[in-house]
Amino acid sequence: MRVIFATAFAIPMGMAMLAAEPARIDFDDLADPAARAFVDPYLEMGPERMNELRTVVRLGARLAETDLSPEDRQRLEARRSDAEAALAVSGFDIAALLAQRWTVAQKRREAQIATNPLLEGAAVRLEGYLIPAGTGPDGRGIGYLVPVVGMCSHIPAPPPNELVRLYFEPDSGTGSIYLPVSVTGTLRAEASDETIHLLDGMVRMQSLWRLDTDTLAAEGPVPKARNTIVAQDPLEALPAEAIGQTHSSSIGARKK
Repeated sequence: MRVIFATAFAIPMGMAMLAAEPARIDFDDLADPAARAFVDPYLEMGPERMNELRTVVRLGARLAETDLSPEDRQRLEARRSDAEAALAVSGFDIAALLAQRWTVAQKRREAQIATNPLLEGAAVRLEGYLIPAGTGPDGRGIGYLVPVVGMCSHIPAPPPNELVRLYFEPDSGTGSIYLPVSVTGTLRAEASDETIHLLDGMVRMQSLWRLDTDTLAAEGPVPKARNTIVAQDPLEALPAEAIGQTHSSSIGARKK
């Protein structure tokens, strides 16, 4: 009986040890997959065609003005026609694209703020670049983990559901900005919004995740992460290095 009891006890103990092992995750895992599962026809267009679509919209607004000279009106109409022709040749339906503009904007917003419910309270391991942000009232260090060097300073911040606010012991050797680190700890969905001084200016940090670290170690290089920054409004321009593809693309806006 004692042998049977010991064996039966050892199995759940082993399972508990396995369950306590932090799950290795990537920044892509932090967002709710369900919120990202939508058709975003703008992502397949590429920068050149997107600029043509912006030109069509911008010149349409200009041509609606009543104080244009005949010469200016003719010039703007010609430029708009060129942009429309370039989109048509590439197979894009301008009316279909513009009809989806604000629906896509809302879905992009939801995709940037919905957190993955499967990670609530999970023990995880995550690698990224640390942005120190001072010390909390309890004496612990505070910082933010981002997937790409330069985020929040030279390029825009990641979406709130991919910016992780860290709490760690003050003697962790984390004084350097964009230090590549590997952290383990408990992840929880928790909204925070603060403005910090970063390099040469003040930056607003909006995060929807809190990670209380068990371990924090300098480790590099960090695995290359996919840049997931997109403007909420599809027609809003972003710097080329900040444009990423995070959603399912579709050819639904192409002419058949």
